[in-house]
Amino acid sequence: METRWATVDGVRVRLPENVTADQLRDALYKPEDAVLIGVTGDLVTVVHEEERPLSELIAGCADTYYFRRDGELERTDIPAISEIETATDDPTQDETTFQRPDVNP
Repeated sequence: METRWATVDGVRVRLPENVTADQLRDALYKPEDAVLIGVTGDLVTVVHEEERPLSELIAGCADTYYFRRDGELERTDIPAISEIETATDDPTQDETTFQRPDVNP
């Protein structure tokens, strides 16, 4: 099974190629209501479809992931908090991807 390295909530871990957001949450003992956010370069992706392998999503390209719960105190390590909140309020696709507002193209 292929694996790759990524940082999840500040910890460097090895991820199986076909891991899902749900499996990652369970393996890292994250709360059930925590949303997976992937960051790569100037893109931020909020994962809504938790049973689909990350490798099939844009989020699968991320090198950094965060889990965030609704109503959680502001975390300064997660970029684009207001955009993330909007994306989690009304998910219409498997994932929502947008450009980081703090990165100029």
